[in-house]
Amino acid sequence: MKRNKLSEFPRALKIAGFLSVLATAVAAVIGCGGGGMPSVPGLPGTGSSSGTLIGQVISDAGQPLFGATVSVAGVSTTTGVDGSYSLQVPQTGRVVVNVRATGYSRTLKIADLLPGGTLPVNAQMIPVGVTQTVSAAAGGTVSVPSSTAQVVLSAGSIARSDGGAAAASVQVAVTPINPGVNASRMPGDYTTAQGTGSVASIESFGAMLTEITDNSGAIYNVAAGKTATVRIPLSSLTPSTTIPTTIPLFHLDEATGRWVQEGTATLQGVAPNQYYQGTVSHFSYWNADQVMNTIYVSGCIVDVANQRLSNVNISSIGIDYTATSQVVSAADGTFRVPVKKSSRATIVGQSGRNTSNTVATLPATADYTLPSCLVMSNSSNFNVRLTWGATPSDLDSHLLTPSGDHIYYASPGFSQSAPFASLDVDDTSGFGPEVVTASRLKVGVYRYIVHNYSGVYNPGMTASPARVELNRDGLINTYSPPSGEGSSPYWHVFDLTVASDCSTTITTVNRWSTTLPAAVIGSGSFCSMPN
Repeated sequence: MKRNKLSEFPRALKIAGFLSVLATAVAAVIGCGGGGMPSVPGLPGTGSSSGTLIGQVISDAGQPLFGATVSVAGVSTTTGVDGSYSLQVPQTGRVVVNVRATGYSRTLKIADLLPGGTLPVNAQMIPVGVTQTVSAAAGGTVSVPSSTAQVVLSAGSIARSDGGAAAASVQVAVTPINPGVNASRMPGDYTTAQGTGSVASIESFGAMLTEITDNSGAIYNVAAGKTATVRIPLSSLTPSTTIPTTIPLFHLDEATGRWVQEGTATLQGVAPNQYYQGTVSHFSYWNADQVMNTIYVSGCIVDVANQRLSNVNISSIGIDYTATSQVVSAADGTFRVPVKKSSRATIVGQSGRNTSNTVATLPATADYTLPSCLVMSNSSNFNVRLTWGATPSDLDSHLLTPSGDHIYYASPGFSQSAPFASLDVDDTSGFGPEVVTASRLKVGVYRYIVHNYSGVYNPGMTASPARVELNRDGLINTYSPPSGEGSSPYWHVFDLTVASDCSTTITTVNRWSTTLPAAVIGSGSFCSMPN
């Protein structure tokens, strides 16, 4: 009989110990730092000094995009052959980053940029779903193939945005955005401004972008006094029993990057082909959202010498809901980040090209404090994030190090002592994530493999679909399973080779195997970054 992973003693003991510590922390609602209410970053234009954005623009399939345009506040740059960019921005505070690439739906990212700081901002571009020619006067219906996404334009319902004479025909581009697959696909951030001047967190159940142009490049929108009907595909990590049947619609304010509530939509269709249908008075990004019932998780972040770190960007990503949130650590290294009540999320810190370990929150009904600080490595490091669908229920991350260490659920390792690699987050019930961090690199080859522990192949990892993100030096490599899975339980994703100066070379393997590949044993020495 196949063993039950949850019953294995080392893993059960680890979970039980953490639950005990967390229960105490929740009850006390105290911990490693004060971390008051997070400040609301200013709107674009706040701040008097410049800062630098670095990052990478990739396709939805994980390929680097050459020649993509990244612009902020009137300054712009284009990406190199590896999709990377560096842009000095003449303002700090909350800035809106516009990203465009030919053949892809444009997107907006938000950066909370500190004076003189460097912040990684990566963008994943979604291909345009469909572009269809429609009569400007008669209107029509535009549907995205293999999707429930749809826009219905009635006769006389669109006009040129500049008031000029309409062309005979226009091109209608419709792109569904599925944040349940990857929350970072969403443009802007998961916030909405409220009437009191405060900002609330929201969670998404699907989004869509509609853009209309003619052959001259003129932009069209819904005519005054008219409406259009939109169908936004349902996309959420929220359990089906709590999916709302009626939900507010939000459109994106592209000047601030925040979502603005306007109208409602109703859930229609039959699972798995459900969608939210509503009417809109103008075209933009439209998002089926609801304001999130939040609690705050407090914590602290330190370096390897246990010194508190300020001005570190702290991010949370929902595990069983679809939203992200960002705050910045205070002068004493503390932070307070909003997450959804009674739900789970991951929390990680990032500063420049360095990344901390990742922790997973557990469902809580009140504010609480993490039992230990996040730790930011001051050496070259990387982390790997694995996500997938509802089935197979249990996929496992395996990292083989140059010293022969095997990091996985039964041997989760340690981030701040040998082997300086750890399984930070484990999952056994579908969707993930599983997160592995290598905090101090050794010379040689690190191998990353995904194991279909459930042994279910209909669907298997390919159709689930599984997704791997490798984050190193602020850049992201994304991987999807290749064809030919069959009943092979192991997907050998990549090898990462570390040189003596800590530079890395990524080799995409993308190969199926019936057995776990062997480690490549190296010298066992640590790499050393040049001064």
